Amino acid sequence: MIEQDAIVIQKLPASRGLAWISGAWELIRRQPLRLLLIGLFFQLLLGFTQSSALGLVIILCLPVLTAGMLHAFFVVEHVGKPALGVLFLPFTRGESFGRLLLLGAGVLVIVLLIMSAFMAGQVVGIDPEIISRIEQGDLEALQFIDPQIMENAVLAMAVGAAVSGCVTYFSVPLIWFRRQPMGSAVITGLRALGRNWKPLLMLGVFLAIVTVPIVLLFGSFYLSALSEGAGSYGLAFLLLVLGPLFQLLLFGTQYLAFRDIFGFGEATPARGKPSDDQLVA
Repeated sequence: MIEQDAIVIQKLPASRGLAWISGAWELIRRQPLRLLLIGLFFQLLLGFTQSSALGLVIILCLPVLTAGMLHAFFVVEHVGKPALGVLFLPFTRGESFGRLLLLGAGVLVIVLLIMSAFMAGQVVGIDPEIISRIEQGDLEALQFIDPQIMENAVLAMAVGAAVSGCVTYFSVPLIWFRRQPMGSAVITGLRALGRNWKPLLMLGVFLAIVTVPIVLLFGSFYLSALSEGAGSYGLAFLLLVLGPLFQLLLFGTQYLAFRDIFGFGEATPARGKPSDDQLVA
């Protein structure tokens, strides 16, 4: 890994947001199958979040797994084909792993506080049997919940996702690539968000536009599952591909945004060859 050094926050123009999108797509095109396979592993692990005990562990480890995904793009850019185990590389780096895990715990607490603020007293009135059916993946059980509660839940999740995204967007790569302490990484990351709001806003608008057809496809699949008891196999396969592909685009733009705003210190190609620890586990 990289030794901790001075952190300089670059201020970039709004147009750089679009450059991150094209750059991320170019990185994906270099190793599409390998990155897609790593992304599918990531999605598979996220699927375990529905399990009570294991799900909590996965949520806590999300910053660790995110670091693994970002490292995969680092390898693609500087070396070539990333190993499948690159996703789990951050688990083997004690100091960084501890900081990333602590970050995950902090974000979880923040999200729970936001959910509690939005949903205070509302969940108590829901039939426990309905909650049990939802936890088991029964989509039809959602029809028996008050629409107002559903709206508040969606709003709470959106706010929670936005806050956690802002906190972790740059703090994860700062901890992983620049060995920053957790608190310092969060503060520095938030400062970088504020300093580069223009390119990040441009990036967010484009990604939001790309999200629309994916959301519509998911909605169609969801309605089909509710009405017919089973969704279209074609839509299911399309979502299986589009989901990880869109997620790769998100990680690719995050990686490039970090690279351009912070750089890699001693790991930049111009200042020397990256160490073995940075390449492949």
